[in-house]
Amino acid sequence: MKKFLLKVKNDLFVYSFIFTALFLLICFILYLFNIRFRLWFIILMIIVLIFSFVIGVIQIALRESKIVKIIIIVLTGFLILFCLFFYKIFLFVFAFLYTPEHVTKLDGKKYVAVVKSFLNVDVSYYDYYGPFLMGTKEKVHGDFGNGGYDPFELPENVSNVIYTYYDKNGKKIYEKNVTYNSGKVVDEADYDNYEVKAPSIDDNVLYEVKFGKSIIRIRRTDSVMPQNMAVSVYKSTDGGKNFDCVSDAIIVSQEASFIFLDEKLGFIISSGNIWLNKNSKDFYVTDDGGKTFKTANFNYTNDKVEYMSIVGYPYFKDDVLHLTCEIYLSKEKIKKLDFISKDNGLTWSLS
Repeated sequence: MKKFLLKVKNDLFVYSFIFTALFLLICFILYLFNIRFRLWFIILMIIVLIFSFVIGVIQIALRESKIVKIIIIVLTGFLILFCLFFYKIFLFVFAFLYTPEHVTKLDGKKYVAVVKSFLNVDVSYYDYYGPFLMGTKEKVHGDFGNGGYDPFELPENVSNVIYTYYDKNGKKIYEKNVTYNSGKVVDEADYDNYEVKAPSIDDNVLYEVKFGKSIIRIRRTDSVMPQNMAVSVYKSTDGGKNFDCVSDAIIVSQEASFIFLDEKLGFIISSGNIWLNKNSKDFYVTDDGGKTFKTANFNYTNDKVEYMSIVGYPYFKDDVLHLTCEIYLSKEKIKKLDFISKDNGLTWSLS
């Protein structure tokens, strides 16, 4: 290790390029998993690499002939003076493009919130993967209205926010309007008949619903690679004092959603898509309060599409269980399908 550090110290110019290439490679690999570095870490890496590059240039200059030394030193000095002379322009451009990041919780889930506050205040919420990493796909968009402020620095300026929720494909699935007063929620109106069921108990409780004294929770019990997780059902019959695990672990995606329509009937929607050309295991059903889950079957075929997208959650209408799906016939043509089930969600057919 000492020999390697000595090599780096003596030849910073070459190793600056090597480290830059390595950093870009890591960024590319993370991007394949829809993950990227946080902005503060990227800025830190850029500053470190620039300084190492400049020092490396000076090292080369000191080793060369006098003429080469003079040329390199003059060019380096000219570059430094240029940066110092135009630093206000650089700062202005940086301030214009800079989008501050904040680690925050929304509906009980931890996100990295990216603020864009030029004219209109817009906040994009991405998955949080620790102090260095975040997701690349916007999961929630917050429209905070007009103004050039940071709502996380000045929460008292926030009066009304429209939150729009997206699935992993960037498709809108839910919207709600929340009114704030002095940074606290006053009320919220839900649209499209969807509900967010993510209580702020702890990060591992993904869903909770109450039926009298019975409380059903779905908890994250383990992480399975960056895109999947294991979940289990916990139940309390004494108003939440004690909880017992009533199910085996089920592997679902990180974007999974959950709903129980009553104390017995519940659903786990793993990825939000039902693939038509294979045995899709993305829609689970329980009719015994979460003790056992089965994969639902969809009686639908279409050679022109690969999958259906689930819209919202199953719901009862006139005592009949319904589920809305969409298929994409083209980029601009979407068709909605209304499925019904007569066996508590195990089998679905077109209405």
